[in-house]
Amino acid sequence: MAQFIESPTTFHIQPMQIDTKNRHYNGSDFRADLLPRESGAPPNASYSGLLECPCTDRIVKKIEVTYTTETSGTCQTAVGNATECFEAAQKVQSSKIDGNETVNTATMPSGCSIIQYQNGSVTSYFNEHDSSIPCGGGHEFEGSFTADPSETTTTINLDSTTETATITLSGPNGKWFSVGLGSPSFAMKDKPYTIVVDGSGNVSERKLGDHDPGTVIAASLKITSNSVKDGVRAVVMTRPFVGKTSDHYTFDPKVTSIPMISASGLAAIYAYHGPKQRTGGTIKFSVLNSPTCICNGGIKGTINGIPFHKDCLPEPKGDLVQQKNPTCWVETYQGGLSCCHHQNILLDKDQTPPEELLTYHMKFRFYFQPYTEATPTKPASHTNLLRMYYQTEANAGEYDIPKCSSTTPSEDCVHEITAHFQVKDMMRECPLRKDPSCWGNTTGYEGINLIYAGGHCHAPSCISMELYNADTGMLLCSHYPVYGKTHEVFDELGYLALPPCLWGPETEGLAPPTFIPFNGNLTSIKRNNNTYTHYGEMASWQMRGILTNLPEY
Repeated sequence: MAQFIESPTTFHIQPMQIDTKNRHYNGSDFRADLLPRESGAPPNASYSGLLECPCTDRIVKKIEVTYTTETSGTCQTAVGNATECFEAAQKVQSSKIDGNETVNTATMPSGCSIIQYQNGSVTSYFNEHDSSIPCGGGHEFEGSFTADPSETTTTINLDSTTETATITLSGPNGKWFSVGLGSPSFAMKDKPYTIVVDGSGNVSERKLGDHDPGTVIAASLKITSNSVKDGVRAVVMTRPFVGKTSDHYTFDPKVTSIPMISASGLAAIYAYHGPKQRTGGTIKFSVLNSPTCICNGGIKGTINGIPFHKDCLPEPKGDLVQQKNPTCWVETYQGGLSCCHHQNILLDKDQTPPEELLTYHMKFRFYFQPYTEATPTKPASHTNLLRMYYQTEANAGEYDIPKCSSTTPSEDCVHEITAHFQVKDMMRECPLRKDPSCWGNTTGYEGINLIYAGGHCHAPSCISMELYNADTGMLLCSHYPVYGKTHEVFDELGYLALPPCLWGPETEGLAPPTFIPFNGNLTSIKRNNNTYTHYGEMASWQMRGILTNLPEY
């Protein structure tokens, strides 16, 4: 059994490196250097509070009521009054509002709406009449988003009669700039379809990777205009609604908004965008010449200009929502990945970062065995191990460990989260060669044999991780970390080891694989000591297995 890799040509790594070196202490033991006020680490801890990415006063958090557009049906949550309506119109409409009108008519939708006319003028309306007229009604839709950090503007016009999308992308001339469409998390990890314009005006289409430039995909855009004025390059492109491949974005005029990311570079050639030249946002569409309703989208926010997005699943999938864990909402977010983007400074404004930059080297050693295909007389040399992944924090990606009561003895301070899920929640029905996480065709199989399970648990507070077969009550895998006690190699003080669970041949001293059907129920329980607060804790399971059927006895 092994993970299949077909003739790799490149290797990419995404190291998470945080500079915790103490420039003011040369002893053999660890002592933290400067720490911001929001650090959760206690005095004289064996770790630096910077590792948990506290949100310092350098972090700019903006929280506000947001508004969405609706081009069919009605608003789920209406805008309450004319004053709010006219303010909301300014937020959702990229072009200038030419007039505001309060009306009482049965010929328009109730509440707040705008009409963007073909001549370019825009009027916002608040209709006090209890009307039955739905939103929308036209065939042409347009939306725009200006991203100040990347100095880009993206405008998309959708004509449902010709099923043609016209995309206008503008940005700084002489530098590359881009837009990624279909990025619900407003992050590269969504691997969105992306249009890149280089410093010379050349256009390419890409499928982004997770913190990776991704790959160039088949060209589908027709360039109709490419011009420069006052240092700004504007490229006008058209393409069909339906994407040329599954890697291309498919436009749908019934979808009233597109989450997107945008970036620009420091030079002409497509490369790293730098720490400040990237952001995310939402293109909100209006129907031309017909009323587009403006709806209350709820409270949302940004952290350092990047839209905050968390999808904390409720019970039974996870229990962070029930526990009101601070990580789930921008209003209560205190620390973790959203405050730890590339080149963020994790000190307060009144603390001076060290001038010395650390240089580190990483060494990798790869082991592989050649694969031999099956023949009529001999089976294949290896069986492919499928990747399975689930977070006990249930889509949050991280969570906070809140500090327990000061009157509780440290040994009794235990914080617990639980998740309930099924094997099929981890399935990805897609070709094996498309993505390492794909399972291929599962038709004809009933479940998996579990071969490997490894949990994710941070020092210094990890107590245990347990994975159960909820249908039988059987404990499948448990992690009780081994903490280092000295300064010897593989026993370093403050670090922990998490030996994985393995199944396989009895001749190798392993327990036989456990069969779990696709609809088999699993339960994960994670425990941490919460004598002190911790941010950005994780509790995911990375597992490997093989497709199989229920054994016959």
